[in-house]
Amino acid sequence: MDWLAWLSLAGVCALGAMSPGPSLLIVVRNASAGFAHGAACAIAHGAGIGGYALLTALGLSLVLTNSPLVFTGLQWGGALFLVYLGWKSIRAPAPKASDAATPETDAPRQSIAAAAAQGFGIALFNPKVALFFAALFSQFVGAEQATATKFTMAGVAAGIDTLWYLLVSAALYFGRRRGIRPGRWSHRLQQLFGILLIALAGRLLWQI
Repeated sequence: MDWLAWLSLAGVCALGAMSPGPSLLIVVRNASAGFAHGAACAIAHGAGIGGYALLTALGLSLVLTNSPLVFTGLQWGGALFLVYLGWKSIRAPAPKASDAATPETDAPRQSIAAAAAQGFGIALFNPKVALFFAALFSQFVGAEQATATKFTMAGVAAGIDTLWYLLVSAALYFGRRRGIRPGRWSHRLQQLFGILLIALAGRLLWQI
């Protein structure tokens, strides 16, 4: 993989992590109890994402080796799925003013271990995560690709996800009294995520 491919992979992983969804809600809920809770949730979520990413990368390599035709079909299906995700992000309705003003739920009364379990669980049991990485990694995995490269791809996904949710936890916990509210910028971020996903899918379809 050249530097442009790595940059594209990292960019989509970052935008995927930033896209509002159930993972963000879980991290926000735990961060409202304290930074340690939010950080534990973020790190565990990143571990779950990394595991999904690694299994996806290794599995796609096996498919490519045994059946190039099936892999080409996966590439087309993956690129079209990225277009679908992008279109849904662009068409997502803007949050109501009341929603933006109250993004946090009551602080959870639970241990840090429970916060970590929630973070790992929301990544592990979200089928969209598996679909996302199957669609994304099908565009980057190659037949002669080294195993170390696949581990690095998974590490990039896990590291970016963990870092983003650590930043979210810190911002919410230390800055909430200053009016930091995810609802104010999450809609525009989601639309940007959609546009870039469609652009990436178009580029990949052209290469196929």
